[in-house]
Amino acid sequence: MRNLGIVLIGALLTFNAGAQAFQNKTNVITLGLGLDPYYKHVNIVAPNYRKSAIGPIMLTYERGVTELLGIGRIGAGGGIGQSFYTTKWTDNNYNNYDRTSRTAIFARAAYHFDFGIEKLDVYAGVGGGVYIDNTTRVRENGFVASKATTTSPKGGPDVFGGVRYYFTNAFGVYGEVGYGISAISGGFAFKF
Repeated sequence: MRNLGIVLIGALLTFNAGAQAFQNKTNVITLGLGLDPYYKHVNIVAPNYRKSAIGPIMLTYERGVTELLGIGRIGAGGGIGQSFYTTKWTDNNYNNYDRTSRTAIFARAAYHFDFGIEKLDVYAGVGGGVYIDNTTRVRENGFVASKATTTSPKGGPDVFGGVRYYFTNAFGVYGEVGYGISAISGGFAFKF
């Protein structure tokens, strides 16, 4: 077991003479799921108060735009993300809820470090985007429910760092941490 660990560590630390995972004119599409703790739910003090969230579900595209600059290359692109938030509570035995869908449209650029490991892509970047929140509020009053929908766009930053690992020349997985679109996300990467 100890020998296997030494072999694995040696394999990770060995620099390959092959091509780095992210090159100039490389195209990468990622599809993943994230966690967004930055969204602020409606703050309600009521019995049976519950909050839930799904997403963001993200689809991004990036293209390598430079040759080697220092110890890496620059990529640029953008993406879209979709999140869903629900707040439910009971007030005087009536059910109430707020449902928000948040659409993020963003641009971003990343610096991809060239460590010489063929299947590994480590990167960090910045970007910005527009968030479009569409909220539906339903308040029951006996058998009649009042419903109101509001839409509010706003801008915001995106700062992130991540890693992609490719199992083949075209397919891999990725993980990112950051502030903006999502705090943490992961999923699949497709390179062409």
